[in-house]
Order: sequence, then structure tokens, then C-alpha cells
Amino acid sequence: MDAYFASVELLGREELIGRPVIVGGAPGFRSVVTSCTYEARALGVRSGMPMARAMRLAPGAVVLQGSVSRYRAYTRRILEVLLGFTPLVHAVSIDEAFMDVTGLPGGILEKGRTVRDAVYRAVGLWAGVGCGPNRLLAKMASKKAKPRGVLLLTPDDMEPMHVSAIWGVGPETSAKLCALGVDTIGKLRGLSRGRLRALLGICGEELYMRARGVDDRPVHPFGWSEEPRSIGHEYTFPRDVQHPREYLPVLSGLCQKTARRARDGGYRVRTLTLKYRLSNLERLSVRRRLSFPSDQDQTFFRLAREMALEAVSSPIRLIGVSVSDLEPSEGARLSFFPEGTEALNLAADRVRARWGEKAVSSARALYSPP
Repeated sequence: MDAYFASVELLGREELIGRPVIVGGAPGFRSVVTSCTYEARALGVRSGMPMARAMRLAPGAVVLQGSVSRYRAYTRRILEVLLGFTPLVHAVSIDEAFMDVTGLPGGILEKGRTVRDAVYRAVGLWAGVGCGPNRLLAKMASKKAKPRGVLLLTPDDMEPMHVSAIWGVGPETSAKLCALGVDTIGKLRGLSRGRLRALLGICGEELYMRARGVDDRPVHPFGWSEEPRSIGHEYTFPRDVQHPREYLPVLSGLCQKTARRARDGGYRVRTLTLKYRLSNLERLSVRRRLSFPSDQDQTFFRLAREMALEAVSSPIRLIGVSVSDLEPSEGARLSFFPEGTEALNLAADRVRARWGEKAVSSARALYSPP
């Protein structure tokens, strides 16, 4: 969907059409931009940007708080439209879905325009529709199709595109490739599989295939749930902090939430990542393997605390923790030294399930914003 949250907010507000509109938290707090109209984007505003910076770029913008329940209601209506074409609809977020329209009559661009127009007639909102022989190329095409466009992308069309256009290539990977003079997908295709693996590890193998437009993931029927690759939480401080006594209670609470979600999902994990953002908005992360698969709050926090004390050497505005390399709890390798907190955490889980997340907490996770 095109500028989804902002577009929903403009429905019935004709006086705001054509003006820069930003959806997000109040400018006086450390909130970020959730969505914005294309008029705001033309001034440099982007989703995820701190609201204070957005207001400097667009001082005359209208700021709206937004309503998640309203967005979800529109998403349900949009999905009903998509399911009228095919049951092969995989919703990947509140404003984005893949469709396999192979069995529908007509050419691919015609199908794309038909779907786009049907959504607009139903809810009054526009979508950018990307078409391609697989999910990767359709996703890349959808970004180029915005706003309101319908675009087809094939592997042959990829060569002149910037490497950052590849789905999954973030700023860090893009900068690393550009530093080597590899700024287009065509140049990226000139790197061997071994060279990419040496540069980027296992991710280099996947990038080798993506640069050639290869993606064999199917579009599953509606309702299918994809196994998570990671689980995590973040927290933005009211002001920059640096002393451990200011960020460790928050980190403990994040580990507690993350571990509970792992247990609820039936997973133990092998890798923990500490994420933090500096005062200049630079995002940094540190990753470390656990000695054995775990789903325990205390184990996560011990490792995250150790990593934070080593890594955080200047004021930070955000801290987060995530776990990856998930495996089913039933098949996880057991440690020779049991963690000894399983019964405690299961009891706490039962209390939280009935009375809410804040009903019980470890003392170290108690935190009052300064």
C-alpha cells in the first residue's frame, strides 16, 4: 500500500490532501515517524526518522497520532479483495502481501492493474503493485512502482539497478559493496560465490542467488504462518544514557520479554544479538553464540549484560536484544549443567498469562525513566 497509515488518515480529510502529513508520536517526545505522505517525503522525511528531525525538515507538516485498530480494519478489507482473486495470498505485514496469480487469465501487467483498481474501489486507497516471476522480483518491483504504479521486473532488468535495490541488502552491506566499487547489480554478478562468502559469510551465498533474481520460495495459502527467524524487543530512552545502572534494568526487561516469547513459541535459541543506537543515530550490534540452546531470561541477560558492558562506551538512545538460530525445544540439545530457572520462569509465565506482562518481574528489570 502507498504510504498506508498516512493514506488511511487522509480518508475523509480532504483539507489535508496535498499537504505534508506525518503519522507518529508527539514531536516533544523521542518518537519516530511511522508513516508520511509523499509531500512530506519530498522534503526528506522518512519512516523511522526521529520526529524532531522530521519537524525540522518539514516545519509546516501536519502531525497525526494514528490509530492501529483503524489500520487493521482496513487491512482486513483489503485482504478480502485479494482473496477474491486467489487463495494464494501471503500477508507479510499490515500493508503488504504477496499473491500468486498464475492461474488468472490475462497478461501479468493487466492482472496487476486489475488488482490495484479493485483495492481502490473497495477502500479508496492506492497500492503500488510489483510483478515478477518470484517473490524477490515482485518485491523489488513494488518499490519502484510506487506510488500507484504497476511494474514488471525480470532478472534481465536487474543489472543497471543499485545493489541496495536487492531485497534484504541494508545500508551496511550496500556500503561494504560500494567501497569495493560494486555499486550495481551487474557488477555484483561479477563476484564469485566464494568471494561473496568471504566478504559476507553465509549471507554472501544468498546474495549471490538474489543478484541473479533467483528465489524459489512459494506464496503460501492465506492463513499459513511462517516460522520466525528471530525474536526480540527494543526500547528508546527518554534521554541518552551511558551508565550501566541506567540501561541494564531495561536490558533485563527486554531479555525477560524475549525469553517468554521464545518459550511461548516452543523454541530454544543458540544466538543472541545486542543492538544499540548512539546519539548520532548510528545503529550498532554485537552477536554471540550461547554455550547451549536456551529459552531462559537469566541466561539471556547474563550474556547480554556482558556484551553491553564491553560494547557501550558512549551515550546511547536505544537498546535492544534479539535471539536467532531457533530450534524446537523438544529437540534442543540439553546442557550437562541445567540452568535451574525453568520452573521459576514457567511459574512467572502462568502469572503473566493471567494478569499481564507487568504482573511479575525480576527486581533487576525494574526501571523508572529518568
